[in-house]
Amino acid sequence: MRISRVFVGGFLFVALLVVGFILLLRSCLARYDERTALAPVLYFEKNGKAVLFSLVQYDKTNNYSSRGGITSKSVSSSYFIQQNDPVSGVRTAEEKVKHHSDIKYHPVETMGASKELAWVFIGELMAFDPFTLEKKADIALLENKNPALKGQFPEERRFYLFNDDDQQVYFTANDGSKWQLNTTTLLATPTHYDPEKAPQDAAVQQVEKLQQQNRAAQDSLYKNEYPATLYAKGQITEQEYRCRMTLYASQQKDLYKQRDSLNDVLSALRSRAFHERQRQSAIRNLQRARPSYAQTKTNQDTMVGKWYGLYAVEEWDKLYNRVQHQSTYDETARGQLYLSTYTPSRNGDLLIEKEQATLLSPSSYFLHGGFLLDKTTAMPIRLADPRGYLVVYKDKIGREGKIVLSRLNEQGKPGWTFATGLTEWIDWRYTGKQLFILGADNRELSGTQANALFCIDLTTGKANRYDYFTDRK
Repeated sequence: MRISRVFVGGFLFVALLVVGFILLLRSCLARYDERTALAPVLYFEKNGKAVLFSLVQYDKTNNYSSRGGITSKSVSSSYFIQQNDPVSGVRTAEEKVKHHSDIKYHPVETMGASKELAWVFIGELMAFDPFTLEKKADIALLENKNPALKGQFPEERRFYLFNDDDQQVYFTANDGSKWQLNTTTLLATPTHYDPEKAPQDAAVQQVEKLQQQNRAAQDSLYKNEYPATLYAKGQITEQEYRCRMTLYASQQKDLYKQRDSLNDVLSALRSRAFHERQRQSAIRNLQRARPSYAQTKTNQDTMVGKWYGLYAVEEWDKLYNRVQHQSTYDETARGQLYLSTYTPSRNGDLLIEKEQATLLSPSSYFLHGGFLLDKTTAMPIRLADPRGYLVVYKDKIGREGKIVLSRLNEQGKPGWTFATGLTEWIDWRYTGKQLFILGADNRELSGTQANALFCIDLTTGKANRYDYFTDRK
C-alpha cells in the first residue's frame, strides 16, 4: 500500500512538473503569437446601434528560434470574426470560425457588407450577423435554401463576386452557369450580369439602331423620292419637279438634323460609358487590400457647381482643362487649393475655366496631397455641414513620409489635422460621420495583415486607436 501511495505521489509530481513545464514553455512562446485583422473592416448600423466587423487571423506560435540574425518559427493559425465598438475601437465580442487545417482553398478574406450581413470567404462562402456573430450562411445552408444547386456552389474564392452597388453576390456554378445570390433571402436566380458592362451600354446600342434607321431613311428618300431622277425619266412635269424638290429638301434637312442630334447623343453616351467603366475599374482596384498611397486620392473634383483642384504651381501650369479624376505622382509637389468654374462641352465632357481660377489659402501647402476617395464610389469624399473635403498628404518626402489627414473647408482652411503615423493604409471606410483606417505599424506584419485600427470622428477630428496585435485600445 505504501509503495502504491509513493508511486501515485511520484506520478502526480511528474505530471504536475510536465504540465508546469508546458505552461512555462507556452507562456514563453505566447509573446511571439500574432493577432491581425484581414482587411477590410465593415461598418453596420441597426436600431440605433453601430458595430465594426472584422476577420481576424490568430497565429499561435508552436516553435521559435533565432540564430545568426535569422528568425524562424512554426505557427498554428485560426480564424475568428470580431466585433468592435466604432467609437472607442475596443473589442466587444469574438467567435472562432475555423482552424487553418479545415480550409482547403485560400485566400481567407472579408468580401463585403449587405444590409444586415457580413459576407466572408473562409474556405467557403459564409455570412454572419455582425451584431450577434451568429452564422447565417455557409454552403450547407445555401444548398438547403437552393436544392437545385446542391453540389454546384464553387469551392474557390475567385468564382464569387460581391457587388457593392447592389450588395448582391454573383457566382459561377460548378457547371459554368451564372447566378445571383440574394443576400437577404439567400435565394439564387440565373443571371447574365456582366461586371465590365456600363449602365449606358444599353442606351448606346439603342441610339446606334436609331442611326441605322436614319441612314436607311436617307437612302430610301434618295432612291424613291429624289425629284431630279423622276424628272429626267419624264415621270413628272417641271412644275411638279419644283414642288417636289422643295418637299425633298425639307425632308432631307429633317433627316440630317436627326442624324446630327443622334451623333451628339451617342458621343455623350459613349463618353459617360467610358468614364463609368473607368470608375468601376477604380472601385475594383480600391477594393483590393493595401492600395498604393497614390490610389487613395485624386487631385480635382466638382462640388455645387464649383471646381476644386489641389496642385503645385508647376503642375497647375501643365494641367489640361478637362475635368478628370486622377492622382498626381510627384511626391515632392507642394499642392495648393485652386477654385474655379466649369462648363460642359458638346460631347459631354466638363471643361475647367482655368483663366478664372483663384488660389485659396495661399499659405497652406499639402505635400503630395489630394482629396481622399470613398472606396465604394471611387469619388472624393464630400463632407457636409459644413461642406468640404478630407485631404491626405505626407509629412515629409521619401519612403518614411507618413500620411496626415485634414478636414478642409470650401475656403481651403484646415479644420482639424490628424497624423496617422502610417506610411500607407491597408484599408479605410467612410460612413458619413466617421472614418475608419486600418494599417500596420508593427514590423512583425507583412502583406495585408493589419494591427492598427483608427476610429475618427469627422466633426471633431478626435481619434481612438485599437491594436489587434495586442488586443488593446
